[in-house]
Amino acid sequence: MRFQTVSILTAASLASALTPQGFTPGSQNQLFVQYGNQAALNGQVIPRDSTQVQPTLATTQRLQGTYAVIMVDLDIPTDTAGQTNTLLHWLQTGLTSSAQATAFNTTGGTTQSNGQVFLLQNRQNAAPLASYIGPNPPARNPLSHRYTFILVDHSSISTQGLNALTTAAQTRIGFNTQDILTQAGLASRVVAGNFYNVTNPGPAGADNGNGGVGGGVQGTPTDGNLQATGTNTFIQPDASGNVQAAGVVTVPRVGIASLCVGLVSALIWAF
Repeated sequence: MRFQTVSILTAASLASALTPQGFTPGSQNQLFVQYGNQAALNGQVIPRDSTQVQPTLATTQRLQGTYAVIMVDLDIPTDTAGQTNTLLHWLQTGLTSSAQATAFNTTGGTTQSNGQVFLLQNRQNAAPLASYIGPNPPARNPLSHRYTFILVDHSSISTQGLNALTTAAQTRIGFNTQDILTQAGLASRVVAGNFYNVTNPGPAGADNGNGGVGGGVQGTPTDGNLQATGTNTFIQPDASGNVQAAGVVTVPRVGIASLCVGLVSALIWAF
């Protein structure tokens, strides 16, 4: 990621914490998140279409060491009214600060660090532990989702800690950031944070073309059936109109016996 100028819209005032209220671990240090020319800071509502490619990240101070970014959706709908789940959208390790500060412009807000930021770059081309999934909230309550970022210093992470992160990243649904960082020995190593909102225009239950579907896959089948309640698939068309899915693939409830009957019926009709 190399940019000569980063145009960042800062909020008029910063909250005491730059991560959502109640989220742990929190941070009072700004992590700048930028999608092209679109800043995504401090709870602002960002258009869904602006967020489908992983963002540029930066800090106001040059950081020594190696860092990981974690991006989590805190508002995945479930089939229990009033309850939500979490979804890991991105976990990238191996980030380091650029050697030189980069100029950025601010409008309508507070200028920080004399208008200079240090970009976070993946110079070693480390593979993400969890590839980036763009926000795509479904037409289910809550319609507005908080996408939360934290930046973690993992310069001295142990082999066991890295294994804990790697294992946790394989299960995106129900990602508990505090617990997983504790397991990795990094809970006290959070250095910056940020969040923004993406909102489905609704109404809840409408097919508005976003393609996102929310819900939760539950349990392990005990009766020979594949079970799913709702979905946790995030779907969007590519430039050619083809549908692509990222995240958890939802499987309808199908019994083994029903599946066999269906296959036999298909064979009969085929001949």
